[in-house]
Amino acid sequence: MNVVILFGFSGSGKSTIANLVGEKYGLRVVHPSGILRDLYEGKDVDIGNTRYNTGFWESEEGVRLFKNRLDEEEPLDVVSDRILLEEVKNGNVVIDSWSLPWLTDASPKIYLKADLKLRARRVAERSRISYEKALEIVAMKDEETRNLFWRLYGFDIKHDLEVFDLVVNTEDLARDAVFKIVCCYLDQ
Repeated sequence: MNVVILFGFSGSGKSTIANLVGEKYGLRVVHPSGILRDLYEGKDVDIGNTRYNTGFWESEEGVRLFKNRLDEEEPLDVVSDRILLEEVKNGNVVIDSWSLPWLTDASPKIYLKADLKLRARRVAERSRISYEKALEIVAMKDEETRNLFWRLYGFDIKHDLEVFDLVVNTEDLARDAVFKIVCCYLDQ
């Protein structure tokens, strides 16, 4: 195993599990949310030091940037995806991505699934915003990203799930239990 791809909607735990998997298996960890943020801010992307979302994408600025990308002919998501595909080629990496499961044959691909309301509670806590605001933002991000990737690539991130090797429902599981399930699968 030299590439692990984790997918999940906001608040599913994918960045947390990616960090744990990277540490356990000695893999580099790449967070596309950090790549996108660097690109939007006009910074050079430091692939060896990407940042996972700690609330930026739920801030006013983050939501504004997120919404602006929806109408762009070639959103920065496409640039980010090109970078991610290069990292897949380089190997020795775990990537938490909303698009990569459909853009590469590399595997394993793991989907961390959780209910919208639970994810909104997690995002509210992480981002220090109200549950109501988090619910609104998370639902918007789910649907708008789904629409964007359908337009750009022709796949549906909510329904085209045959690409996944493992689906883990994280709703009733603590972080350590999710990590244990993922590791059991990876160790096979």
